[in-house]
Amino acid sequence: MRLRSDPRARLSVVLAEVDGRIAHERAHALRTGATGTTGVPGAPGAPAPRSKAVAFRILFDEHLPRVRRHLSCFLDDRSEVEEIAADVFVVAWKKLRPENPMGIAWLLRTADNKLRDAARRDRSKRRAIDALTRGLQDTSDALHPLEALALREAIVTLSARERQVVVLTYWDELSAGEVAQVLRCSAAAVWTTLTRARAKLRRQLEAKEVDA
Repeated sequence: MRLRSDPRARLSVVLAEVDGRIAHERAHALRTGATGTTGVPGAPGAPAPRSKAVAFRILFDEHLPRVRRHLSCFLDDRSEVEEIAADVFVVAWKKLRPENPMGIAWLLRTADNKLRDAARRDRSKRRAIDALTRGLQDTSDALHPLEALALREAIVTLSARERQVVVLTYWDELSAGEVAQVLRCSAAAVWTTLTRARAKLRRQLEAKEVDA
């Protein structure tokens, strides 16, 4: 998957940054002798506030198994469990305050929110596929918001002309003849383009459903 959209890849980047910061903090403490001021695990001296990197590594190591176990109660797909768990900890890293780190309750609540988001995305894909299957004979049958959301995400795969035809038909609810007037082409050309665009969108949405 793309780094931008894969929580597991983003988490890997976060952990690399966290471990890099911890190593730097530990090296700095050894060089300066300030072993009681960095909060680095294993550093002797008086207790000190933890850095964000140390606080996150402790949080992650302690609670990742519990977050996975919680998600496994709702999901059969191991890959989906890992993806949502990673997303939870990416959010935790962004929101973490080292002086007051979140606990397991916050992590599980965030996991539940991610589960609801995933369920909504899944429903939006199915609804969009249903909308494409229904066809557009009745343009008064407006798209459900979830259908529109999934179609907007998939529409980027279309050519410029295909995108125009889909938007004019689905969002603007124009007939084939009206779309032809806007684009200055024949109604037959509109239907040919729309059929091709619908096939592309269906493949894209079905592929996303398989990957989910």
